[in-house]
Amino acid sequence: MERLYADLYGRQVFTLDEAVEAAEKLTDRALSRPYVSSKYLNPLVKSGKLARARHGLFVVASPGNEPIVDKLLLASKIRKNGFLGFHSALEFYGCAYSATSEAYVCVEPNDRSRGFSFGGYSFKPVFVEDAGFEVVQLEYRGQPTRVSGKERLFLDCISRPKYAGGWEECLKSLEGLGGIDFERLLNILEGGYGGQSVARRAGLVLEMLRGSSVFYRHLTEDVLTGIEKLVGGGRNYLIPGRRGRLVKRWGLIVPDDFQTLLTAV
Repeated sequence: MERLYADLYGRQVFTLDEAVEAAEKLTDRALSRPYVSSKYLNPLVKSGKLARARHGLFVVASPGNEPIVDKLLLASKIRKNGFLGFHSALEFYGCAYSATSEAYVCVEPNDRSRGFSFGGYSFKPVFVEDAGFEVVQLEYRGQPTRVSGKERLFLDCISRPKYAGGWEECLKSLEGLGGIDFERLLNILEGGYGGQSVARRAGLVLEMLRGSSVFYRHLTEDVLTGIEKLVGGGRNYLIPGRRGRLVKRWGLIVPDDFQTLLTAV
């Protein structure tokens, strides 16, 4: 048991399946999930060496102490086919403007994932289409982690800014998101991702960020023109119900104070 605990200790957070795999390597034989739970994990939980975050998900603890929870690491283990998105992905990339007690795990609509709270954090599913599209696997705390690619992250955040902390938090966070491949972002939009409404928002926000962030200064006019070609006639409200001025290039009615959000303190 102690050998398994030592192995799991280095992971900080692990799933039941990962514990089974680790136990099988140590014992060199096939083990069932119920056996590993009853033989190893339940006693470790009872002794205070592990804490159960939810069914099938564990956090390493020290006896007599509250477990130290790494929010992103725990979130990354919730669903095998899910991925960190929105504000959690902004945090992963180190550009989130503010800290939050929430973690967002993107899953497809047919996934019956439910939110839960643990260690002072709230873990919430966000239902998205195609949980494999523009998702990358990177290392976090020494463990492989699925996270939204930067181009999808940008488009997802401006599409559903409430999951990025609202428009001000969204803009100020994206302002620090370096490494976006703007040609790739245009290709994603040309493929229909998000539809015309997201293309409008992308053009507006990219144009704003080009004037405020060093990470967007290499954005070319050709990319903006390419996005502009995706914008048809008519006009949309950037924020439903909020009046403002029409930005003709993007066919968006934008609240008068919107472009001051990047400079607001």
